[in-house]
Amino acid sequence: MNEPAAEVRELRSQVRHWRRGRADATLSEVLQDAYVALFSTALLGSMVVNVVLNLGRLSDTFCTSRGCGAGRTVLPWATVLAALLAVVVLGRLFGPVYSSPAVSSWLLPSPLDRGALLRPRLLATLAVGGAAGATLTALGFALVSVVGLPLLVLALVGGLLAAATLALLVATQAAGAPGERTAAAGQAVVAAGLVGLLLALALGVVPSLEPVRRLPGWAWPAVVALAVLALAAAGRAVRRLPSMRLTALAPGGSLAPGLSGALANLDLALVHDVVLGHRWRRRATVVPRRGGPSGPLALVHRDLLRLRRSPTSLLRVAAVVVVPWAAAASGAGRLTVVVAVLVGFLVALPLLTGLRVLTRSVAMARSLPFPPALSRAAHLVVPLAVLTAYGLATGPATHVAGGSVRDTVLLGLAIGAGATAAAARWVTGRPPDYSRPLVSTPAGGVPTNLYGSALRGFDIVLLTSLPMLVAPAPTGETLSLLASAAVVGYLVARR
Repeated sequence: MNEPAAEVRELRSQVRHWRRGRADATLSEVLQDAYVALFSTALLGSMVVNVVLNLGRLSDTFCTSRGCGAGRTVLPWATVLAALLAVVVLGRLFGPVYSSPAVSSWLLPSPLDRGALLRPRLLATLAVGGAAGATLTALGFALVSVVGLPLLVLALVGGLLAAATLALLVATQAAGAPGERTAAAGQAVVAAGLVGLLLALALGVVPSLEPVRRLPGWAWPAVVALAVLALAAAGRAVRRLPSMRLTALAPGGSLAPGLSGALANLDLALVHDVVLGHRWRRRATVVPRRGGPSGPLALVHRDLLRLRRSPTSLLRVAAVVVVPWAAAASGAGRLTVVVAVLVGFLVALPLLTGLRVLTRSVAMARSLPFPPALSRAAHLVVPLAVLTAYGLATGPATHVAGGSVRDTVLLGLAIGAGATAAAARWVTGRPPDYSRPLVSTPAGGVPTNLYGSALRGFDIVLLTSLPMLVAPAPTGETLSLLASAAVVGYLVARR
């Protein structure tokens, strides 16, 4: 009768030994993975730091002109403002307090402590935002050869400023529509500061970096004040978590699946569609406008009504006019043409919403009482007019000294037409076609037009800018206009 008990004890002993060995093996694997991760991080980090420092030394050596020196002086401050603007934009888009659709559907409506559930997510967001702000700030100032203790202090300032901004955005997220208006006003202030800095560069009035290199006495009190502000804002945000409504938490989480699917297909136009739909769903309603002309002019009238509902699209176009002027003041030379066309292409995308709708909704295009080519051409009238004005405003900045007024006007028209063609190419892009032969990759079968979709629009920027770079005026501008007209004509007429 003791033999079964002895066998059971032996079996239990073997199980304990197996568990102990398995735990030791698991701990060993964890330690090995941690060692590999730390070693890889240290190696890649040292390589990145070495590259940045070498770029800073090279810029000190070769950047000797006045315009280049002014551009180097503005670069770190523009990097800080751009990082802060990105923090505000992403915070408004996803919400500093982010919850996935599953959490919003199952856990948040349940009778649980919402603060305990959301607190780790908020702290992780603040940590990531602070680390990103510190890294970008350090990168911007390291490129102008600010090293040592001043660089450390500036990185701390950038990280604390980004974390404090995210913590303050929690209050706007919890406040609903009034808080959204406050966050939009803050974003406009940061964007205005960045535009003002570029305007100062274009006018030749730039701040000096010497006070930063000497590390003034008020630097450490500023760091302490920002740290206190960040801690106070984070504490207030944590206290507001239990009272946050589900309607304030769910929209950001519902945006993530759509963005991940669009990015998996490398379809940047679909990413824009997802973000635009998210924006208008949060706005909920608009005031309908009846009446207007008939025929194709009705589509032009609809585009004008969209500009009336969203005047920020025109404000963005007016604000980025300063970018080519700043590039010209920094000594970019003829490359300012590429900058002007690229910036015009990026800022014109919200103006082509109607063309994007007709491209993605074939049934709607067929329901119109005129050919699809005519409807597409009608939706290009307003963007072409706006970008033509943009090109004429940036033409004098991109033209060489001594050029005639006729050549300058022709250059501005070519810039506007090139930006319009690139934007039209971007919004009319077709989704990946899985009915075509697939290319075998480690990620599985990939359509042949998948990777090219990431370059859509940028290829037209290069195509329309190249004649203006290599050919003298007015030949280059004429060739660019012809190329833009050919691209737009093909995109409008294709089935």
